[in-house]
Amino acid sequence: MAQIVFGMAVPHSGMLGQAPEDWLNNGDRDRNNPELWYRNRTWTYEALEAERGAAFAPFLTLEERADRARRCRAALDEMAKAYKRAKVDVAIVLGKDQKEIWPGQSPSITIYTGEEVHNGPPQRPVYAPDHHVVHQAYPELATYLIRTFQEQNFDLNDLQQWPQNIWMESRQGYAPDYPVVPHAYSFVYHQIMGDDVPRHVPVLFNLFYPPTQPSMARCIEFGRVLREAIAAWPEDVRVAVIASGGLSHFVNDETFDRDVMEKLASYDYEGLAAIPNGYYQSGTSEVKIYSIVMMALQHTGAKMTLVDYVPCWRTEAGTGEGMGFMYWLAE
Repeated sequence: MAQIVFGMAVPHSGMLGQAPEDWLNNGDRDRNNPELWYRNRTWTYEALEAERGAAFAPFLTLEERADRARRCRAALDEMAKAYKRAKVDVAIVLGKDQKEIWPGQSPSITIYTGEEVHNGPPQRPVYAPDHHVVHQAYPELATYLIRTFQEQNFDLNDLQQWPQNIWMESRQGYAPDYPVVPHAYSFVYHQIMGDDVPRHVPVLFNLFYPPTQPSMARCIEFGRVLREAIAAWPEDVRVAVIASGGLSHFVNDETFDRDVMEKLASYDYEGLAAIPNGYYQSGTSEVKIYSIVMMALQHTGAKMTLVDYVPCWRTEAGTGEGMGFMYWLAE
């Protein structure tokens, strides 16, 4: 029978591929964003700065940025080593599409049932190697999961073939002759798996775009069904469940992040579900799929290992990204 032996929650921020000298360039995007989500509501940058002051200016020095970039790189390296130690045969990779392949629709939950996943240019180097690679998906397991979830009152979207990545095309000015996978997945393949990707099932959640976002409670329930479905899968394989994204962004909230990590470590599902949905918006919405990993691993007795937590700032008002690196290895 299949066994879940490893879980991971890892950020996939583009800042992880930038030199610290360039981090502040992202601040212009934040200053021009009229809807910065922070603590259950949206703010303009001016209102956010008035609320928080310039309290984060001390963290914007090049020395601070370089130190945080170093810590992130070290944490990613440790995460990759932990994944390798788990000796995984099959992976379930949880992420989302950020209007990269679906500019005109936002399915709530989708499972990819096709055979191949493509990565490579024009994805940025932090997300992909410098050449086209093809990874094998697991259509038999994916189809089985859809049927199992339907029996448990989940209505899922069946993605049978990847659409062209139009975001990459518009960003880089050309389209390759293969459909580049969204960055939430390519980051895991490249940074965690070292482009040596096992058979796997990509699962896409609409985390960003109302009104079809699954709630935290629904994601927790998804984790329960996933755990039971994998336990009933007859193949003798070691399975990893990996969530790509998070923590708080694009307004860093260190208090929120530490509270979430404490709840994850203690398997506090009720606490996570009780947080108002307005906290789980914009990039912070990716925290929802962390709960799936937690639910999938709890029965193994695994304890969460927090490799590091690194708030990475890019404006005086505290915009940026909270980088949390954590994994669960079954006992």
